Amino acid sequence: MPLAGVTSNSAYDLKFSWRFIRTWYSVLIIICFSFFMGITVAYAFRDAFNFDSVEGLIFFSSIFFIALTFFNMTRKWPPLMQQWQQVENSLPQQRTEMERSWLAHKIKMITLVASICSLGEHILSMLNIIYYVNRCPTFKNRPIDSFLYSNFGQFFHFFEYTTLAGVLGKIINLFSTFAWNFNDIFLMCICVALASKFRQLNVYMASHLKKPTTATFWMECRKNYRLLCRLNESVDNTIALITMLCLSNNLYFICNKILKSLQKKPSFTHTLYFWYSLVFLLGRTFTLALYAAEINEESRKPLVIFRKVKREFWCPELKRFSEEVNADMIALTGMKLFNLTRNMVLSVAGTILTYELVLLQYNTKSLISDCAKT
Repeated sequence: MPLAGVTSNSAYDLKFSWRFIRTWYSVLIIICFSFFMGITVAYAFRDAFNFDSVEGLIFFSSIFFIALTFFNMTRKWPPLMQQWQQVENSLPQQRTEMERSWLAHKIKMITLVASICSLGEHILSMLNIIYYVNRCPTFKNRPIDSFLYSNFGQFFHFFEYTTLAGVLGKIINLFSTFAWNFNDIFLMCICVALASKFRQLNVYMASHLKKPTTATFWMECRKNYRLLCRLNESVDNTIALITMLCLSNNLYFICNKILKSLQKKPSFTHTLYFWYSLVFLLGRTFTLALYAAEINEESRKPLVIFRKVKREFWCPELKRFSEEVNADMIALTGMKLFNLTRNMVLSVAGTILTYELVLLQYNTKSLISDCAKT
């Protein structure tokens, strides 16, 4: 999202303009992704269309649509963040500096850990390419050119290879890898931040359980809860397509990799890369699902708090508040098709198992190709 003012303390400083260099940089990246997607589509349909040939098509298509969706989301983001800031200002203030800095620290750690894991996966994939370059070089005595050629062989299937084209292909390949992982990181951070706002209100209400509470107190808490519910709805409406693209993309690649787990790998490097990539993808996907489910969990916790309110402090306003929490379904969704809850995590696991049982019938390839043996 090419916005100015992202480092400001106020959401009202977020701005979008076609005059920004970052805007045209984003447009250039989207054009590059669309070109890569087009080449991959043509390459996938050059011969028989099968499960293996569609892998690159799914990857580059998802990267292009993710980048395009983020760019289209640019105009919606400043109003959303302004609404978020208004909600934060209306919530009870956190008491200690540690509580106030906890969310920022967690978001930084999620970004750092996921980015480092993504970098490790990319390095291992490069080692796989180096293995093939050593075993079956495309160009004799030109290992660098052979490496660059192997990074995007689909392009050079249609066009003549040049070193400049190879370097540009490698750069876009690197951007694609991190753009693919950024989608999950972005959603994790949004989920953690939104869940923390519900938790902030829950902690405030729980701290008053041993104190005399009035109808005015519960009316104010109910008002803040409704603000959070509306914020959740606004966030969901803004990022619904991103959520759907992320989960469907991850589901496909999990099925793809588990299917290939039965294949014999030609080297230790391939084995290491494959299992690292699979574990990272599974961990990333289920971590995202659990973070998203926290929003629903935190939105339901007021019911536990209400049960602990002493009988003499129970009032009609608290009764209305309890009925609202019990009736509402507060969660992020995938374009309103499903709710991201803990039950959904189990459903996804069952879906993956079902798909694998079907796909195993088509697994006829028991060894990943090794050109030195062919």
